[in-house]
Amino acid sequence: MAGPTAYALMRMRFRCTTVTLAVLALGYALNVSGVPVLWLMYTVLAMAGISILPLLVLILWVPIRTQTEEEGGYTTLQYGKTKLEQRDPYLGRVIRAPGEDYLERAQFQAILQAAKDEAGRLKPHRR
Repeated sequence: MAGPTAYALMRMRFRCTTVTLAVLALGYALNVSGVPVLWLMYTVLAMAGISILPLLVLILWVPIRTQTEEEGGYTTLQYGKTKLEQRDPYLGRVIRAPGEDYLERAQFQAILQAAKDEAGRLKPHRR
């Protein structure tokens, strides 16, 4: 399937959530501290708005991609549905058969790293 996998989108969503929460915490800290510099507050407010937009897109996109994968009979999420086969999110290889237990975190991470390394080597280099 073309485009990012549910796993990749979920990781992006976690990163966007972290950035958004950090910016909001900074804004709160500045507000509580009574910093008289108004431009700084406006800058933080703009940063919050900018960081929330991709987060909202990802909040909507992750479930859509997850459902698309499920309709295809697989999942790329570490804790997806056990009745589906699990594929690595970089190369699409089956890493867990349907009905088997979830992979241990360390095992899953090792598979992901190997797949990521291999995908990097397979990608054509642009000139």
